[in-house]
Amino acid sequence: MAKGTIRLDLLDLDLSNGTQIGPTSDYVQRWSTYDAPTYVTAVKPSTDADVAKIITYATNQSIPFLSTGGGHGFSITLGRLSNGIELDLSNFNSVSVDGKSNTLTIGGGVRFRDVINPLGQAHKEIPIGSESCVGMIGATLGGGVGRYNGLHGLLIDSLSSVKLVTAAGNIITASVSENSELFWGIRGAGFNYGTVLEATYNVYDETARSVLNADFLFAPNASQSILEYFKTLEKGLPSKLSFILLAGYSSKLAGSFIMVNAVYAGPHAEGEKYLHSLLNLSPIRHNLTMVPWSTINAVSFFGSEPTNYTCPTNTPHNVYGGAVHQFDINAFQTFYEGYEKLTSSMPVELEGTVYFIEFFAKQGVEAVPRNTTAYPWRNITAHLLFNFAYNSTNGALDRRINDFAKAARKNFTAVSGFAQPELYLSYGHGDEDLEMLYSAENLPRLRSLKAKWDPNNVYRYNYPIVL
Repeated sequence: MAKGTIRLDLLDLDLSNGTQIGPTSDYVQRWSTYDAPTYVTAVKPSTDADVAKIITYATNQSIPFLSTGGGHGFSITLGRLSNGIELDLSNFNSVSVDGKSNTLTIGGGVRFRDVINPLGQAHKEIPIGSESCVGMIGATLGGGVGRYNGLHGLLIDSLSSVKLVTAAGNIITASVSENSELFWGIRGAGFNYGTVLEATYNVYDETARSVLNADFLFAPNASQSILEYFKTLEKGLPSKLSFILLAGYSSKLAGSFIMVNAVYAGPHAEGEKYLHSLLNLSPIRHNLTMVPWSTINAVSFFGSEPTNYTCPTNTPHNVYGGAVHQFDINAFQTFYEGYEKLTSSMPVELEGTVYFIEFFAKQGVEAVPRNTTAYPWRNITAHLLFNFAYNSTNGALDRRINDFAKAARKNFTAVSGFAQPELYLSYGHGDEDLEMLYSAENLPRLRSLKAKWDPNNVYRYNYPIVL
């Protein structure tokens, strides 16, 4: 079906006056162009009914579509969508905090940055992600990792209900009391079952009015010592403490670097005692500051936030993920030496390439029984992200990066300490076995839900569950 035909057909759907139809360049832009979906047109609906009409039309006409909140997903499975419709949810941007009932209700286009100030003003908190530009509901559907996981669990553990449009075009609610089996599946595999228009979360009183934010800049030779310090905490990271390590190459710094951000949800003196080992490594630069919870993302990494690497749009990012239950020092050091050699040998070609370790406390995650949600991996100690930024039209370089990343993922999996391979869904490259993402235990139940709610596999582009 031609682009013009689709646009004309959409105009015939009696959509509301606020709904816009136009070229995709006018709407939400994807963070990564690597194996990205392609569209013939974009629609920016303004009402729930409009979303339902568009999905019904696309389904009846066998036109692929993708619902877009923050546009931050990077699974290569998204690239299977060709000549489709972009369903831009950015009009669904409402944020409502109810301090009395301790709830937060948001629209499908809301990003983490949109909820931070309203929550802060109400002296409430929720375990948001570490990049402010990411769509909050999209991050939730895969599980939702963040610095406050030790205190409040995953984002799905705070989710109390969703309003969504199903593949059949029906608008329904899912919660523990309504469509409860679907609600189980949405919390960890939600990309497969519908378009979420609205979500309501439980929120919490501030753990501390001010929290300790600590940033460190190290030379590459500090890598092993940092990992050895992390190793001492792998079985006892305090619930209020979190770390993010970022390693890359910067022309401004004239070489490779390692940055570590630590956040402690409590007093300066109480948190600083956990940081002496890092201070003793003689960082090139460091800063320890008490800040409001709501400003953590903005002030972290010396005020630069990782958005320099994770928020600019329309650039190619080839991303792989990993997960470990234990820190195998030799494996990490071998990887880092190879990674540092790779990035420093091609500083121009790989400008913007970064490697993350997210070392978050997991007391809150492990406190929720595994069968409560479809998200299966509540014992992950650290999440890994290999974010390669480069011109992917360079076939030789693309092959070299993929070979390096796949070998790294395989090596980390072998020493991860898990009985079976585990990976946080939203950090998957998109070529992993479904058992690694969803677990062999949960797949039959998830497929049963798929058969009921999306038998024609309309939602098949973002970490799809195959019937």
